[in-house]
Amino acid sequence: RIKELAGNPYVINYLMFTLAAQGTLILHGNRKGYSMLHYTALAGSLGGETLIFAKSSSELVKNAIMKGEFDELRNIIPIMAIIMTIVTALTQLHVLNTGLAKFEALVVIPVYQSFYNAFAITGGLIFFQEYRAMSKKDTTMYSIGLMITLVGVNMLVQQRRKSVLPSHVE
Repeated sequence: RIKELAGNPYVINYLMFTLAAQGTLILHGNRKGYSMLHYTALAGSLGGETLIFAKSSSELVKNAIMKGEFDELRNIIPIMAIIMTIVTALTQLHVLNTGLAKFEALVVIPVYQSFYNAFAITGGLIFFQEYRAMSKKDTTMYSIGLMITLVGVNMLVQQRRKSVLPSHVE
């Protein structure tokens, strides 16, 4: 079943979107200098991907052990899911730790957690095709919740920038 889910065009589009977003963050950070938002958005998106890969890997291993379905483990997709779980988890930890070393944890952690939740939930909806069971009301409420999260992150970052600036700038 994981092979079918991984081949879904929505999943491929979602992965391409996340890779493009991550690539853009890295390129922008390399050119303009990395900000707290670069580190938190990159670590959060990697964390969301890690969760999808880990869930897929654990389901494959569980089915192999519990049901004796070892044939699925001989395919490239399960092997890639396990490798990507490790790679994204280690990269996420490195990026998050670098951000924490450079910026205040009181700002980094909430912003990171917001990106993590947005990418993990959206990725789960798409990868496991949970969007199919969503009503229009569910979709609307999810979209509103996602927007509130992003607006809240923006407000937190903007408030933090204001508090860092000197109060008597002329």
